[in-house]
Amino acid sequence: MLVFVGIGPGDPELITRKAARILREADAIALPDSGSGNSAVMQIVGDLIADKPLCRLEMPMRGMRDDWAAAHDRAAEALLAHLKTYPTVAYPVLGDPGVYASSSYLLRRIAPLHPCTVVPGIPAMCASAAAMGVPLCEQGERLTVVDSFDPEVPIPEGNVVLMKSGKNIGALKNALAGREAYAARNLGMDSAWTGPLADIPADGYSYFTTVIVKP
Repeated sequence: MLVFVGIGPGDPELITRKAARILREADAIALPDSGSGNSAVMQIVGDLIADKPLCRLEMPMRGMRDDWAAAHDRAAEALLAHLKTYPTVAYPVLGDPGVYASSSYLLRRIAPLHPCTVVPGIPAMCASAAAMGVPLCEQGERLTVVDSFDPEVPIPEGNVVLMKSGKNIGALKNALAGREAYAARNLGMDSAWTGPLADIPADGYSYFTTVIVKP
């Protein structure tokens, strides 16, 4: 069995009891490797998977979706090979496996060939909203979730969540000038920052930046 396990946005205490149990009981752990040398996943779940065999998968985090296809094919082949040795392999996923996660591409490739299951996790946008006491949406309102900020693409009206928005934070602040917006950076980690988007420090870039825009 291959289990994609949502482990939340960064705070180990936001891992569900089911996710923690599966990680502890798994025979092996599969981890995406973007080549950066750092693993936020290990910082969150390291104590739950200590001494377990690790299957590190080359997983690009940049470029267009079509550019990733070959890497996802190779990762799926590697996982299928490990599943011949280990009855249960757990693949921890930051946030929730259904929200802009590399695991969705692997699930699509592997599920027709081998049993898979998914354990949901707390998405960063929900944890960010809770940390700042800002509702994502209220009765009669819509919520638009965007995977990142593109200076060339207009930001939708209404309630908006911009995931992974740390790269162009200065341009984003300018684009949202006059609108009510909040930011959460490195939530659940030692360098966490939350507050109005206008006040976020320009330095300290982090991939783990979520922006919430209100109507």
